[in-house]
Amino acid sequence: MAESDDIVLALISHILNRQGYLVDVACSAVEAESRLAANIPDAALLDTNLPGGGADWMRRCIPDGEQRLIILTSATFEEDVPAAAILRKPIEFNLLLETVAACVNSID
Repeated sequence: MAESDDIVLALISHILNRQGYLVDVACSAVEAESRLAANIPDAALLDTNLPGGGADWMRRCIPDGEQRLIILTSATFEEDVPAAAILRKPIEFNLLLETVAACVNSID
């Protein structure tokens, strides 16, 4: 999970950890890219405002993005990036959990 807001990052990772998900966090595109190169996750939650990130970066970093990528955004995101879902902030946590579960289960 890569998120530019430390509070949102901590909250979402806490919620997902409590549901049994192993969450690896990053605060920048450089950090997230390094982690993604080391381990391809079942689901990747990426913030559109991530420093150094953006649509091109998301396309490049996430293999099979349409199955693994969940985009987190506080604005309208109209880029053409294949993704499992786009979640708008403020995030409704039941929807977050349902979306992550659907994403992870589609990989099995």
